[in-house]
Amino acid sequence: MNTNLNWHKQQRGFIAIEYLFAIIAFSLMTVIGANLASKWMDSQNYQIAAQQQQTAADAAAKYLKDNISAVLALATPTVPAQITVAMLRNTNYLPAGFSDTNAFGQSFLVLARSPAPNQLESIVITTGGETIDEIGTREIAENLGGTGGFIPVSNASIVQGVRGGWQITLSNYGMNPGVGHTASALFLQDGSLANDYLYRNAIPGKPELNRMNTDLDMGANNVNNAANITASGTVTAGADVNAAGNVTGTTAKITGETYTGNWFRTQGDTGWYSEKWGGGWYMSDSDWIRAYGNKSVYTPGQSRAGSLASEGRTEVGEYLQLDGLAVENTACTPNGLVGRMPNGSQLTCQDSVWKAGSARVQIPVYQCPTLYGGTLGGGDWGFYGCTGQITNQPGCLTVESPNIQWFACSYVGTYGLN
Repeated sequence: MNTNLNWHKQQRGFIAIEYLFAIIAFSLMTVIGANLASKWMDSQNYQIAAQQQQTAADAAAKYLKDNISAVLALATPTVPAQITVAMLRNTNYLPAGFSDTNAFGQSFLVLARSPAPNQLESIVITTGGETIDEIGTREIAENLGGTGGFIPVSNASIVQGVRGGWQITLSNYGMNPGVGHTASALFLQDGSLANDYLYRNAIPGKPELNRMNTDLDMGANNVNNAANITASGTVTAGADVNAAGNVTGTTAKITGETYTGNWFRTQGDTGWYSEKWGGGWYMSDSDWIRAYGNKSVYTPGQSRAGSLASEGRTEVGEYLQLDGLAVENTACTPNGLVGRMPNGSQLTCQDSVWKAGSARVQIPVYQCPTLYGGTLGGGDWGFYGCTGQITNQPGCLTVESPNIQWFACSYVGTYGLN
């Protein structure tokens, strides 16, 4: 009997523990569900707040475009003109039932300052009401798109654009509603919407939001991962310019030396030119390298060629060394070639045969008459110059006092001297 009672008591204990775990699980699910529901409600409120702010921003942009002259007359660089929701309702830029506040009780206010002539730098900002945590302000700004911003906890003196796309300093507008508030950027220039801040992302229909209007100072920092860079002016580098591909330009002016690890190529009938002296090298056909400007070529070293042709006179300042050996009385071509024998004697190609003595001196030979005294008129001979001698003179002289007479000698040929 006691055994049955104990068993029933144990069973009741197990059932109680099961009920306890079920209650705990249900409670956890209720808490998690309530938390998810709360986050969903917050997200809905953030979306509604963003929609309300976008409506106010669109109305403010139209108002500023239509009334820019009046607003410019009131706005200064340090004191902005203020446009309220009531003013936008009264001028029919907002519907009559549009609320002055968003879903968190924050009021909308349009601030427009004029940093430069004919230019408005304007924002729609929320003031008062609940302080929204930064998760909420960031989500509202995200829902607004590129023009959305919020006051960050890390720097309550600025409005930061969504994802860091832009920022403005609140002191320029003379007010600061504090963290937990949002803003929309509106900028007008000559009556047209423009943004004075540079966006990281493209805004449809607003290319000017990605355009610089002044010099960009990188503060000695790098620009990395760029694709094409197009410049309409001069690109100046204080150090090296490195390129893995081609460098293309109209004219390259190098003040130092130029090095190339491969060919230095020119295109067209051009080459190298000395601007100072007006000469250089170039090619105008497929055969000849020419001296530009008909300049002479000088080197204190050697010049080598397979053959050397001179269209004018050839002058040698020292000796002319012939290394070509020839054999006397053998065939040669063309006539006029000059060679030498192993002992250094000169040979020339004459009548297609190598011949020696082409450099011998040819001397004429004459045979003179034989004349004796008394043959000229009975006088005494004073000089007997014609004795039948062989000479290189064309005549001989005889004297018989008082007569003098020149007699011609007969040409018989020549002989040569080496």
